[in-house]
Amino acid sequence: MAWKGGVAIATLKDIAKAAHVSAATVSRVLNADTSLAVSPDTRRRIFAAAEALNYTKHQRRTVPAASTIGLVQWYSEAAETNDLYYRAIRWGVETQLEADGFQIAHVFAKDALPSDTLAGLIAIGKYSPAQLANFKAQSKPLVIVDQDTLAQEISCVTTSFGDPVDKIIQHFLAAGHHRIGMIAGTEQTTDGVALSDARLAAFKQAMRRRATLDESLIYPGAFTIEGGYQTMTAVIEELGAALPHAFFVASDTMAIGAIKALQEHHIQVPEQVSIIGFNDLAVGRYISPSLSTVQVATQLMGMNAARLLKDQLDGLATAPERITLGSQLLLRDSSD
Repeated sequence: MAWKGGVAIATLKDIAKAAHVSAATVSRVLNADTSLAVSPDTRRRIFAAAEALNYTKHQRRTVPAASTIGLVQWYSEAAETNDLYYRAIRWGVETQLEADGFQIAHVFAKDALPSDTLAGLIAIGKYSPAQLANFKAQSKPLVIVDQDTLAQEISCVTTSFGDPVDKIIQHFLAAGHHRIGMIAGTEQTTDGVALSDARLAAFKQAMRRRATLDESLIYPGAFTIEGGYQTMTAVIEELGAALPHAFFVASDTMAIGAIKALQEHHIQVPEQVSIIGFNDLAVGRYISPSLSTVQVATQLMGMNAARLLKDQLDGLATAPERITLGSQLLLRDSSD
């Protein structure tokens, strides 16, 4: 590890060692070298190692206006360092933009848009109607990542929720779990508008279809490890022996906190309570028990957003588009 200001900074050599490849291969993959032939598994290992080691590209350069894309993130720069999900999407955007010859201007929550110097905008995260209207008012090519904005006539890239959540419920029921709880994430836009979670809607729909929905077993919490920990602790204290034997948790970070709470109360996972998260963060593979989850193609979401924007800049996209990427249920040790 290199060190800067007392903080460990991962290098390409660190990633290469963790992924069992050369540093040159790591560099070419992270910089979207399309001439390099590597297997999907190798590419996944490199991105997972980079994520686990907290690798961050540092490229803030003064660039020509015509080739600069504004990359907007919906929270502060400090918060971005702790959000592995959105950081992985950002990597995908950066990788594809750099491969296509664009430069990047990073814009965080509450930063003013340098609109006169940008050729287009890619915004990662969730935004209120007022914020989306502000983006549109820039009159530039625009793509939103991780929010369905097609109804607002804005191109977007999202992931699927209904099918993987339905498979989670199928798995729990097949394992004999009929009282299924959910720890649902709560969040709001940076200007205070509450957001609805598509995972919660998919959970309710899947449970209603099977006449097994008990809304009293849905518990809201913050999309953080601490949020999952605090919510599960409260559920354990409230329900005691009546605790459901299975929980779908809306994110891996929350699920990690929930498992910690169960373990502190000497509740075995998955023997007494099965847990399945969502997002497939690399860290979930290394906790004990390893976390069952839904794999979301985060880097690919970002790369597709960059491609959509380039199509707009090239005049190939004449109407708003929505790309919805598939996701996959991955069963590990935290669910029986």
